[in-house]
Amino acid sequence: MSKVKALYKSALFSYLIDPLFYVSAVLTILFASFRFFFASKFFVAGLGSTDLRPFFNAVPYISILSVPLLALRLRPLLLDDSIPVSPFKRVLSLSLASFTSFAFPLVLMALLPLTVSRFGSVDAGQCVAGFFGLFLYGLSAVTLSLFLFEVFFRSTALPLILSALVLALVNFVHLLPLSVKTGAILTFLCQKISFAWHFDSFAKGILDSRAFFYYLFVSLVFVLLSVCGEESRLGKKTPPHRIALCALILVFLSLSSANLYFRADISKNKQFTVSETSKKLLSELDGNLRITYFRSSELKNLYPQTEDIAEYLRDYAEAGKNISLTLEKANEEKLKALGIQGQQIRHENGTKTEFVTVYSAILLQYLEKSTLIPFVLSTNTLEYDLTQRVQSLVTEKERKVYLLCGNGRSLEESYLYVAPWLTSRGFKAEELNNFTTTETLKSLTPDDEIAVFGTANLPFEAALALEEAVNKGTKAFFATSPFHTTIEDEWKISKAQNDSLISFLNGKGFAFENALVEDISCYPLTMESGEGATAEYATLNYPLWVVLQNQKEAKQGATVFWASPLSLYGEAEPLLFTTNLAWTQKPAQSDDGSLFLTNPFLIPKTARASESETGTFVVSARSKNISVISDQFFVSSLMTGFISGESSGDFRNYDYLTKELLILRGEGELASLMEKATPQTTLFKIISEEEFNSARIQAITLHFVALPLLAVALFALVMIKRRKHA
Repeated sequence: MSKVKALYKSALFSYLIDPLFYVSAVLTILFASFRFFFASKFFVAGLGSTDLRPFFNAVPYISILSVPLLALRLRPLLLDDSIPVSPFKRVLSLSLASFTSFAFPLVLMALLPLTVSRFGSVDAGQCVAGFFGLFLYGLSAVTLSLFLFEVFFRSTALPLILSALVLALVNFVHLLPLSVKTGAILTFLCQKISFAWHFDSFAKGILDSRAFFYYLFVSLVFVLLSVCGEESRLGKKTPPHRIALCALILVFLSLSSANLYFRADISKNKQFTVSETSKKLLSELDGNLRITYFRSSELKNLYPQTEDIAEYLRDYAEAGKNISLTLEKANEEKLKALGIQGQQIRHENGTKTEFVTVYSAILLQYLEKSTLIPFVLSTNTLEYDLTQRVQSLVTEKERKVYLLCGNGRSLEESYLYVAPWLTSRGFKAEELNNFTTTETLKSLTPDDEIAVFGTANLPFEAALALEEAVNKGTKAFFATSPFHTTIEDEWKISKAQNDSLISFLNGKGFAFENALVEDISCYPLTMESGEGATAEYATLNYPLWVVLQNQKEAKQGATVFWASPLSLYGEAEPLLFTTNLAWTQKPAQSDDGSLFLTNPFLIPKTARASESETGTFVVSARSKNISVISDQFFVSSLMTGFISGESSGDFRNYDYLTKELLILRGEGELASLMEKATPQTTLFKIISEEEFNSARIQAITLHFVALPLLAVALFALVMIKRRKHA
């Protein structure tokens, strides 16, 4: 071992005095930092995410260039026959030295999660698994490159170019089925030889023994092949039985790891692990639960993450004794008979763009009953979707909720997403209309549940019936406030004169303050003036649209519009809060007849009298069978459109509504599965724009200036010491 250690130290020293080593390290740091902070739009409001996957996935990309450069530096030692060590010890020593040099910039980049933690929550489990996976990837990459330098020892440029090409191939080969039609066997092979495919689980926070052994096997194979190449170069013959024995061992271990494996989800939210809530339900099944997953082969190629669905279903099936799982190739006729419609996925094949109809459906059968998850592409809400359906099959109870619009608007136009969203979450939503409202409200019992959006325009008889139902124990979610807003045009605010339900809620412990809450954490409105080429845009923070940050009852946060602060007493408990830098605007008649100043261009110019007026305000609360949020447009389709992006909708408010309805029904454990499915990755810790800009400059300075300079300083220090000892 002393010779191995000596050669290892000699190889490390050769790196320390080589400028290419520092160039490689600096390139890795700059590229990975750029991909995370700028390519993934970390600093863009509403788009920044603390999910570390963009960083982890960037390292294999830059390794296509950096790893061959590292292997190139060891070429003299690889071919120096005067070193008195065996071929195996030589290859092993140089592989470890190359791996150490690969790990150097990653150790420096360990500061990145600390930097990100200033802006939001960093998943420690994902961080540990991701770095562990990168080290395994690096070990495989450096042994592959050294093998190529060993095989093509007569040339310097050829193995360098081949190393880059082969690393590019093993990083991207699993994407081949996305652009070229491949058969099942070729697709399987592309995935199995792809380094990036096996790294995917680590980037999510999963420790998968199959991926772990894959990287170890690959590294060992290339080390053994390099030893064979070394012996061949020296004119030695490798004993055939050694090659055969090594091959048998590797095949045996590979097969064993594929069949006997463990998969540990160490991420904070355990998104890929079956929860105790689901395990308890599944352990109490009296009959057999049959789970069938139908998936199109094309979808498996286009969306590799659907493999996570199959993996999760396997874990879910193992959580109970009477559960069977079948993975079945999608058959169009059979699925149509089950009432499942295919979904069209856009697929670019070379220069041609086509739409492919695919299926990814889950059929649940329990005794003589069945239910469907018609289409699923990820595990984000899979456990909730499975467990709430299984619970309905077992208990045979419907989660029925009545929907009532009481502000003069209509559910079909102003709240058109509510019913479909609740249906997708396992509720049976029934919309009340003007002809059936009063009679239905009179018939409500403590077993019933209702969601009310606005209360100012409810007829007196209907309002009275609703009050009596709530007093009897009917579970009710109220999204309402004393003030009415014209949301389609000038946002003029008035106060309803006779809203008996506001008085009723005041008597139940929910006192609405005669004010609107404003907050420094608010939505940035983009306003347009002019048309066509003369159009001008201005982005203004609008403090009356309060962006609620991550908190216990809203892990993803939420947004409220023109909300009134709540003063609570009795059994009412606060749920959602503003930041501690919020303030209130009191009513004052304006020139346009509005009680409040709502013009986005004027509000930012209105200064608060003093810092003592700021504080934390409550905008949502709950008691026994009542949940209140002081915003009647909380789940308005128009407001949802305002705050949603072009490619994705902001449905956090709808999840909050669903969670509250479940909790009111006594299904708090089931509600927690929704929060588990949506890990908190928003940048919620820094609210002040000045503080955010300062933290951004510090982050950029650290990762784009300080860390590269640290590598340069190390090189300068080594050179100075070397000259002193010369």
